[in-house]
Amino acid sequence: MTRDGHYFLNELASFPPNSFEGRFFLMSSGLGLADSLSESEIMLLYEAGFYATLCNISFNGLGGCEGMIKPERETNRIRLEQAFMATRQGLYATAGWAALPLSTKESVEQRLLSVRVSADSLTW
Repeated sequence: MTRDGHYFLNELASFPPNSFEGRFFLMSSGLGLADSLSESEIMLLYEAGFYATLCNISFNGLGGCEGMIKPERETNRIRLEQAFMATRQGLYATAGWAALPLSTKESVEQRLLSVRVSADSLTW
């Protein structure tokens, strides 16, 4: 299998650096991920990172609800979390991810695949 994720990353190069796409491009390029991961693996990483971002927004009340975490939106939060975990597991199962150095994996996980709930968000 060819390990060329450059095509997908080049599609993201024109996005503003403060957008998710722009930050993903800069991080991936800086870590040289396109040399190690195939296009489909880079796309899985992108999808998992996007779901992680959505989870962080949803779990911490950073969306359109003015900082409120509404209990009636719990089903949506659960679906986001399940999609994130399934996509991340798909990424972890790839040959490209397995071949990455541990330091690169840790950097990607910290910068892109971390979901955290603030203490303020733990109570409704």
